[in-house]
Parts: sequence; structure tokens; C-alpha cells
Amino acid sequence: MATSPRHAENDSATETAQQGMRKAADQAAHTSRTMAEAGERTARAGADAFRRNAESISNTWRSGRDAVNRIAERSMDQVYKAFGLTGDTARQTMQQSSGNMQAVMESTTVIAGGLQDVTGEWIRFAQSRAEQNLDHFDRLLECRSIQELLAIQTQIVRDNVEAMLQSARRTAERSTQVADEAVRRMSEASLAPR
Repeated sequence: MATSPRHAENDSATETAQQGMRKAADQAAHTSRTMAEAGERTARAGADAFRRNAESISNTWRSGRDAVNRIAERSMDQVYKAFGLTGDTARQTMQQSSGNMQAVMESTTVIAGGLQDVTGEWIRFAQSRAEQNLDHFDRLLECRSIQELLAIQTQIVRDNVEAMLQSARRTAERSTQVADEAVRRMSEASLAPR
């Protein structure tokens, strides 16, 4: 049975449209995969840099604390001598200074722990997004029409933005908890008997 020229044109147009959709889906899939890989690398690099910075800050605080303690002891001795403070007055002043330094150090420790929690949250976000984007990539490859492709792409964007906002909310809540705990530690230290 011979096909009519019009039927052949329709078949050719359908084939061309299908090839165009496959090409668009392949390009979208490649772009999604590239973006997911870049996002994962960026998140990993950011997390590593953040972890190194947190460790560096912690080491700097420890070194600073030791140096401040030594300087404070020497300075306090000079102040005591200059103002003629001796005995109980000198002891109380030293205890108060020591308590204040302890409060600052405890608050700093709380903040450093909180920073680690926040970093962990963003790392979990990046990992979950990378996994989810790979699932979306599979769905993009299965698209059979431009409308389906656009619907999936907009869903991907929506899912990523929603996940980012949820992660930002969790990090904000944790940051608030850390700040509250640091303030509580400072307040307790100022109320502690000397």
C-alpha cells in the first residue's frame, strides 16, 4: 500500500518534532546533571572551607584565651600594685575577671558548636538536592512533549527553592537557639557568686 504524500509529510514532521523533543530533553538532562554536579562540588567546597574556618577560629580562640590569661594576670598584678589592692579585694577582682573570661569562652564554645550544626544542615541540603536532581533528570529523559518537559523543569525549580527555604528556616532556628544558649551562659556567669 502506497502512502500518500500528505501522510509522508505528517510522518516526517512527527519524526522531526520527536527528534527535536529528544534533543531538547537530552540538552535539559545534560544541563541538569551539570548543574547538580556543580552544586554538589560547590556545596562540598563551601562545607570544607567552613569546617576549616571553624577549626581555625577555635584554635585562634584557644591561643587567644591563653595569651589573654597571661596578659590579664600580669596586668592585674600591676593594677593591684598601682591601686594598692591586696588580700580579699585583689582575690575578688581576679575571680570576677576569671569568671568573665570563662563566660566568654563558654559562649564561644556554644557558638562554634552551633556553626558546626548550621554547616551540617547546609551539607545535608546540598546532598539531598543532588540526589533529588538526579531523580528529576531521569524524569526529564522520559519526557515525550515540550509541555511535559516544561512542567518537570518548573517542578524542579519549585522543589529546589522550597527545600532551600526549609533548610534556611532550620538554620535560622538553630542559630537562634545557639544565640539564646550563649546569652544564657553569659548571664549565668554574671550572676554566679564570686
